[in-house]
Amino acid sequence: MVGGSQVPNLLQPNAASTLVVSQDVDLVVPVRSHEEVREVLSRMSGYAPSPAEPSVWLPADPECLEINFIGRDPDLRESADSYVLDDARLPLLVFGLLGFLREGMTVETEGVRARLPRPAGLLAEKLLTERTGLKGERDLLVALGLLMHSSDADLNEFAELYDGLPQESQTLILSSLAVLSRLRPQSGMPDPERGRELVDVLLARLHSTP
Repeated sequence: MVGGSQVPNLLQPNAASTLVVSQDVDLVVPVRSHEEVREVLSRMSGYAPSPAEPSVWLPADPECLEINFIGRDPDLRESADSYVLDDARLPLLVFGLLGFLREGMTVETEGVRARLPRPAGLLAEKLLTERTGLKGERDLLVALGLLMHSSDADLNEFAELYDGLPQESQTLILSSLAVLSRLRPQSGMPDPERGRELVDVLLARLHSTP
């Protein structure tokens, strides 16, 4: 399943890939499928693990994207629950917040089929990830890209997810959205000034959640 900044690109009509500029793609590996993914990688050509970071696979063709393999444990929901799945061939950093992800639609681009997460879970993961500086801002702008392509049903799903979170997590989501509404535009990212109305609508929906 594709995760991270490439998801808003792939949600665009015909997977236009114009919302977020990124030089890599995150592939989310369920921990229960780790052995299966390792077996597939043993037969894959054109990519090799980075000597410095074996969970990152580098392309032989510079026109291709790097692949970041990250782990998902569906039983986890907290950032503090993250752990390393140690393996000589494919080590994974298993992020606790990726437990919010659920499989969604499949898109096809240039003959390649890619499974995407449901927007609500990825939106929660991005808004709950506590990063600072440029990386933190880019996470929030990826969240904005998701909002731009979320249906009313997606937003209802997110509101239900939000309603089930502890108060501390709800406060963090509201804080992240407030920061997002004040961000300045960045090159190659969704424009927060044009997306401010979407953020305001979501905030209003969350504030009205019982």
